[in-house]
Amino acid sequence: MTDTLILLCAAAGSAGSVLAALWHCRNRTRLAHLAGQRTSIAINRELKQLLGKIQQHRGMASGYLNGDASFKYKISALQADIDREAEQIAKRLHALPAHRGGFEAIESRWRSLSPTVLHGTREQSFDHHCQLIAAVLDLMRDIAERSQLHRDSACPFGFVEIVWHLLPDTAEAIGQTRAIGTGIAAAGRSLSTERIKLGYLLTRIRNAAERLESGIARTPSAMAGAEFRHSFGEVRQRIDSLVGDIEQQLLASERPAIDPAGFFEHATQTLNGVFDLYDRAEAAANRELQTRLAGAARLGRQSLATLLLGVTTAAAGILPLAL
Repeated sequence: MTDTLILLCAAAGSAGSVLAALWHCRNRTRLAHLAGQRTSIAINRELKQLLGKIQQHRGMASGYLNGDASFKYKISALQADIDREAEQIAKRLHALPAHRGGFEAIESRWRSLSPTVLHGTREQSFDHHCQLIAAVLDLMRDIAERSQLHRDSACPFGFVEIVWHLLPDTAEAIGQTRAIGTGIAAAGRSLSTERIKLGYLLTRIRNAAERLESGIARTPSAMAGAEFRHSFGEVRQRIDSLVGDIEQQLLASERPAIDPAGFFEHATQTLNGVFDLYDRAEAAANRELQTRLAGAARLGRQSLATLLLGVTTAAAGILPLAL
């Protein structure tokens, strides 16, 4: 009878150990996945900062190449900032080796652009900047998609779309508008091709703002609460104000009389409002992710304790048989 009880104890302990081991492995996998998501969010935050600086560089270069020499020394200082930012991101991407190649291509484009930006044509500068920025946007989206931020972290897919697709796209449309508008203001005249581009960009901005409004309305209040929605309302007003000024001051005349630095600042404030929304949305995603990480870590400790208990029980049953 005693041997039977010992055998049952050993069998139960062994079975429990196997189940506990499976549970523990599953928890460790989930914890690693959530930690990877946190890393992805952090790197995308730095890429967003880099994006904003390159967009600013494009606008300043446009002003300079259209005759406003006041931008020249600002461009040099900004280039040094971009170099430092790129170096930091390259180091951080050691944690995401799958994306290193994409960022190396971005660095290569920037190294080619920065020394020559003040010596080419304004059309070349604009096109090369846009290609570089498109590569940054693609990398941000790729990092967000591959990390599956809608999985486990309780970020609805629509919210992921807002943060890592719609907001950066809206910012880029405003950034292109800033560059073209600053160039027109600096030159004191506009070409028909520039007015056509501006008209297209204004339509793109309006459509992006409408998609944002619709997406935010569908987002659970836990991710986009009253404060976030109020902030979006303020940003929407800034966007409408910028669009109205462009239509009245830049598109209504072939020879607009508008201060380039003033227009650049107005567009920059609007762009900063969009990036502020990005920061708020990212912070909400991070808070939810931290909650999930804490829960996963707690389950990991529980599963490890259960595994150790199972091993101890199995050993207690097997040892008497061995003796």
